[in-house]
Amino acid sequence: MERRDWLVYPWQVDARVARWLERHPDTVRAESLEQYTRHKVWSVAVSDWSAAAEAKRTILFCVPHAHEPAGTAGCMNAIEQLVSGRHLDGAPSTLDRERILQAAVLLFIPDGNPYGRSRCPEPVSEGRRYNNREFINMVFGIGALYSTEPAKPRWETFKRVSAFSVREEAPARIGLAYEQVDEYDYVEPGRGDDRATLARAIRRLGERYALDHVLALHQTEFEGREGYNCMAMLPGIQAELPEPLQRADTSWAEALNTAWRRAGGSPTPIDRGIADRPPAGAGLHRRGMGGVWHELQAAGPYLVAEIQNNSPLTPAEDQLLLMDTAIWASVAHLLDDAPEGAPTTPA
Repeated sequence: MERRDWLVYPWQVDARVARWLERHPDTVRAESLEQYTRHKVWSVAVSDWSAAAEAKRTILFCVPHAHEPAGTAGCMNAIEQLVSGRHLDGAPSTLDRERILQAAVLLFIPDGNPYGRSRCPEPVSEGRRYNNREFINMVFGIGALYSTEPAKPRWETFKRVSAFSVREEAPARIGLAYEQVDEYDYVEPGRGDDRATLARAIRRLGERYALDHVLALHQTEFEGREGYNCMAMLPGIQAELPEPLQRADTSWAEALNTAWRRAGGSPTPIDRGIADRPPAGAGLHRRGMGGVWHELQAAGPYLVAEIQNNSPLTPAEDQLLLMDTAIWASVAHLLDDAPEGAPTTPA
């Protein structure tokens, strides 16, 4: 599938970032860290750098998982709107770019694992080529991930590890979710292992900017949550956070749900329960998230946005719409009110 508005593979991201740096040097700052496999994890900062820095709010959008490309598509489309005033497909943006760029620094890590993304067999998953069990087995790829009991929910039979070594494991294939960090070892960037290039990129940004808000852009298949296609997840340590930070996280999650409904999405309710995978409701992001993810959740405000993946009910254009909505609703929330001229839903 060739789409001008769907730039997700590493070579597409590399080329577009180079173009932005060449054409918009007053707005775009970017740098990369190399993975062991030589793929580049880009950090892109977008702002009006002539405006007073001390008055600006900062928000980070990052995409941890290789098999969840809509976040990358959303980040790339958002940056294009900010720097050129147009969507990647050429349609004019109605954002008040000047106001946003003067008031905020927007940070993007569009692809936290380009090594994994480079091995994805298709640029977007719409449930047409693989069913969800085939898809998840391809994503995590270590042995038999599912039991043969289809009546059991996935999370009761699902094998998933944060890291492994091929000296100790003999996987039939290396799952798309993993990053190779040396000759033998692999880690999942979304689980907080500090060896992941994404963790290093986030920490480097944190040394340079005050991360006022952080939104991790994810996708999930919504098994057990049929009828929903988007979800705002609170931090797994929500109950341990100071009350003002809990209120800030919840208020932001409610703002995302409101924006998604206006865009035609079907968000899960905000659920403060501690169940890891409730059949309905957003619940909390995983407990036990270590490293940089635990630090971000504690510093807050921090949320996870989940958009439906690998389903014909949510095709690529809807995935992108829901990601765009999450990004711009978060910017509006960061600045306390919707930017003048910004659409209620992305144009």
